[in-house]
Amino acid sequence: MKEKTKKLVAAYAATVAKQNGVEDATEKFSVTPTATQKIIAQMRESNWFLKKINIVTVTNQKGEALGLGVTGMIASRTNTKAGKKRKTKSVFNMEAMPYMCEQTNFDSHIRYDQLDAFAHLKGFNAIISNQTREQIDANKITIGFYGTSCAPDTDAAANPNGEDVNKGWFQGIRDNNSNAMLNKGSVAGEIRIGEGNETKGLGDFINLDLAVMNVKGLLGDVCANDADLVAIIGTDLLSYDKAKFYAEHGNTPSEKAGIEDKQVIGTYGGLPAFAVPGFPATGILVTSFKNLSLYIQEGSIRRSVAKKNDEMDQIDNFESMNMAYVIEHLEKVAAIEFDNVKLWLDGDWH
Repeated sequence: MKEKTKKLVAAYAATVAKQNGVEDATEKFSVTPTATQKIIAQMRESNWFLKKINIVTVTNQKGEALGLGVTGMIASRTNTKAGKKRKTKSVFNMEAMPYMCEQTNFDSHIRYDQLDAFAHLKGFNAIISNQTREQIDANKITIGFYGTSCAPDTDAAANPNGEDVNKGWFQGIRDNNSNAMLNKGSVAGEIRIGEGNETKGLGDFINLDLAVMNVKGLLGDVCANDADLVAIIGTDLLSYDKAKFYAEHGNTPSEKAGIEDKQVIGTYGGLPAFAVPGFPATGILVTSFKNLSLYIQEGSIRRSVAKKNDEMDQIDNFESMNMAYVIEHLEKVAAIEFDNVKLWLDGDWH
């Protein structure tokens, strides 16, 4: 690392130390409440999906969902002239999902030669700070959909999507409301989407619309018609449906224009459809964005930054926080077991 770069890195570490009221930011320190809110704000800005869901701090490491958002019928009328008293209704009278904020580490490094390469650029501190932030936040989303367990020692090779880092929202359904998880069709362990045939077997849902409608049908009655429901759909399913549409209407100019304008994937099963980064390619999740939460325990964020590692020619950055993926209203979420989905392609199920 060049002398100019060393000075810039030292200045960056000093700035972080000042912001958090510590003497040396290269040694582990607890992030202040103000800095925690700044990190949360950066998370929201890094990805449109994180901007739509709840990201909140909680006091206790273990507890039950806060019940953010309101669902169900509150409106009523009481004839007080007849001596009846008006009665309030709970805005959260459903079964609460338990949560446990598990420590999650986001440790990274930046090579000396990389630092030297952008030492001449303006905003050096911001470059270092943001170098891995976007990927860290993308990881949080992926774990939220794929996470199934919390292993003491994670194995990235065996679990490339962070399956063993933390329990995500899909696992929250499996553990707390398994009836809302569609996991099989006519064939055990398979959910077939497409026409099929008599020889290879017929599909459970002839198209994606029907699949989404059936997933929506697993919602609790009190939530089934909520106006903020959406369908989050995997890219393989969207591509499959889009390819079928091209095959049927691709030569019709007006229909082809609709595809290019992405109007074709605008709604499925009567719900607005979204493709979320990090979402399973064959997954379907019906809920509202505000029914999904990421809880961060207060005072749990710890960092050390710009720690020189001359043996590896890099600076090391360590960050950890206690996190939990929470479903606010269990009755307001339903999904398909994405690993069980089979698509009708080239005359067979894949």
